[in-house]
Amino acid sequence: MSTALTGMVFNARRGRLKRTGQLTCYHVNDDGDKRRGLLEQLQVLTVGQYSLTSNIEVAHYANNGISFVAPNTVNDAGAGLVTILTGDIVVIKGATNPANNGTFNVAGGGVAGSFTTVENTIVNEGAGAYVKLYKRTAHSNNCVRDLRTGLMWSRTTSNAEKVGEASTGLLIWADVTKVYPIYAAANTISMILPNIFRITGGAALTQFDIGDLIDLAGFATAANNLPGFYVTAVTVNGADLDITIDPSNQVLVAEGAVGDSIGLVCRSIYNYAAGANQAPGLGGYSDWQIPNIRELGSIQDEEAPTAMPDAVAFPGWPAAPGTWTSTTWPSGDDRAHYGGFTCGELTYIFKTATDYAALVRLGI
Repeated sequence: MSTALTGMVFNARRGRLKRTGQLTCYHVNDDGDKRRGLLEQLQVLTVGQYSLTSNIEVAHYANNGISFVAPNTVNDAGAGLVTILTGDIVVIKGATNPANNGTFNVAGGGVAGSFTTVENTIVNEGAGAYVKLYKRTAHSNNCVRDLRTGLMWSRTTSNAEKVGEASTGLLIWADVTKVYPIYAAANTISMILPNIFRITGGAALTQFDIGDLIDLAGFATAANNLPGFYVTAVTVNGADLDITIDPSNQVLVAEGAVGDSIGLVCRSIYNYAAGANQAPGLGGYSDWQIPNIRELGSIQDEEAPTAMPDAVAFPGWPAAPGTWTSTTWPSGDDRAHYGGFTCGELTYIFKTATDYAALVRLGI
């Protein structure tokens, strides 16, 4: 696409120069009333495919020590259930008995070793399978198209949604302590194509689902061990299981069976984005992403007293503590940038901290 003096967007995720939003001269000799930038052009979409809600499932926890006791109790020998809270909606996947998989409302939670469900449909099942727990929230399909940048935004963030550890919508960027093993068997994993790995003899495995964010470890080639691969397909291939992943721009290398572990990334903003892209997808789309630092900055309105985005287009946008970007801090990969809307800062914080998640995609 040509960029020569056309005002066109350069690509799908990079808009034009940010409008500052400052229209007033607040201090002697400032030029806020002159440097107004391009006027905002926001189109609110609330009808048709942009109405109602879409369910977003955020991976939360996984363990092979989870067992089930009829009619309504889930136990965990690993004592990792304290962040499953009363009132949460939990999706269970990977249980051996199909009756124990599905969507459940938590009647009693906040206990490390167990939680109970409103539904009395659980059947007895011992531990052994790698069971995965997700928190589900109903997210509005309302969107906002920014006609100036060419970006489309989800009209609301994760604020107040029952995801994350506190069920408040606050999520981490990434935390290695929140990556839970879902497969560990030495020398059974091989990379057979640039984006497919095979588990030899794994045809009966049930712990892999489209949309999961996984970390691979144990490959001799470092490129194959980089974290953050989305599962895009799970295919039984005779006695084996082939798992297709989306490596984005990372080139994976064909390699024999030397890998020995796969972990499920949990409680992350990237789980949130993956959940938004599950069929039929938020607003009918399946290409939602976490905004980068430039994209998030493009909706900050620097007209005092705050930098909150347009209140009509983005009602209820959280001012604090902040909203994550997908941009890693250049001076340290243990931190990432986030945007604060109380004061308009674009600064950084440790990736293990919690902020809200926003969603963006190319809109035009």
